[in-house]
Amino acid sequence: MSKNGHFADTLAAAAEQGIRTVDLQFVDIFGNIKFKTVSFDEFLHEKEYLKGYGVDGSSIDGYGVPVEESDLLIMPDPNTFGAVPWAPDVSRVICDIHTPTDDGSSTPFEGDSRSALRRMLDAIPDALNGEAGIPVGGVTFEYHVAPELEFFVLDGDSKHIDHLGYFDAPTASMRQFLTEVMEAMNTMGIKYEVYHHEVAPSQFEFDFRYGEALEIADAAVTLKDIIWNYASRNEMVATFMPKPFFGMNGSGMHCHLNLSMYEGSNGQKPKKTNLFYDPAKEDLSDLSLWFIGGLIAHAPAITAITNPICNSYKRLVPGWEAPVNIAWGRKNRTALIRVPHGDPRATRCEYRSPDPSCNPYLVFAVTLAAGLDGIQRQLDPGEATERDLFHDAGAIATLPGSLEEALDHLEQDTVIQNALGPHIYTNFLASKREECQQYRARPSNIDFEMYLNA
Repeated sequence: MSKNGHFADTLAAAAEQGIRTVDLQFVDIFGNIKFKTVSFDEFLHEKEYLKGYGVDGSSIDGYGVPVEESDLLIMPDPNTFGAVPWAPDVSRVICDIHTPTDDGSSTPFEGDSRSALRRMLDAIPDALNGEAGIPVGGVTFEYHVAPELEFFVLDGDSKHIDHLGYFDAPTASMRQFLTEVMEAMNTMGIKYEVYHHEVAPSQFEFDFRYGEALEIADAAVTLKDIIWNYASRNEMVATFMPKPFFGMNGSGMHCHLNLSMYEGSNGQKPKKTNLFYDPAKEDLSDLSLWFIGGLIAHAPAITAITNPICNSYKRLVPGWEAPVNIAWGRKNRTALIRVPHGDPRATRCEYRSPDPSCNPYLVFAVTLAAGLDGIQRQLDPGEATERDLFHDAGAIATLPGSLEEALDHLEQDTVIQNALGPHIYTNFLASKREECQQYRARPSNIDFEMYLNA
């Protein structure tokens, strides 16, 4: 990593703005933000900057690093350096995790979910070159994603902040909060399309603008941090729990997905081709259908990653806008996968099961792996299903009904395991098995309500 001219200008501007400290951010395998703060002067120290900053990997939940081999390095990505809007003298930079080697260099840490996504993105050319008329060589590819992040905002006692519904205008206090979030997103370079009130009281949604998967995964993690911080500043509580309230919609993170190809050289603007669009085939290309076929084939195992906590499965029940049946349709919001209507240049599929408790890096890695497997095996997704699956599902297979069941499927799916890599897979599985055991063993409020007098 080197300080190119652009980054040098960025650092000079930060110095002029009075930046005093830099948050070195990274995530554990569950997507939780961790950080180490250094002085701005320390960050500018060339030798230390290039070598990275040490952290104790044995203390990071899910990393699975033994204490006798616990030294890891966090390596800043200059492309993510920027201001922290709620802390005027602080900047942040997102880091990759590396393992130091004996020769003084380092290699990517196998437990780094950001590196896992990058590894899958690097696999796209080998998977696509020569497929369905795609030329061999001379082109580049991007996996484009656009999540819809839903969440609840509650008062200081964790009670509803409003009793509004879908697309209702927010209250004055909530409009102020949402505007603060929006302005922070702009400051941190996060591109979004809309925000609006969701179906349940106190529930909201921010929709990201399409972007390259690694960039959007960074943005999704950052947006959650923004929402938490501004909720706290306003003496409110923001939660990304998938199902916090019985009898109300839960929070999802629907993900719009597609693949694009770029051709061009000699300084010309690359020609972009949406590989999911084919006007000769009812807008959907063979490649897009095979990609959907891969998502369907691997959906049970993917669910362990897209819906990674026990509470996730209280949302995945029929009738509350959460998909249960493993099917695809055009515009059909009861199916796991739908193809939204719109501009043919934006042809995409929407994978509707993920929820905001997930690690976005891993979600984008496993959905890409499943889609590429579908393309390579030319998996037919079958006919589009247009009926209401909440009330007429027939014999269509369903998603796992619990995290334990999803983990069982993950243990049988080598494509999804390989997307995670053996280190993340092994430690994720072990940690989530333990979580299931603890969840099952502990009485909850519903136990008291239903069985206290049994």
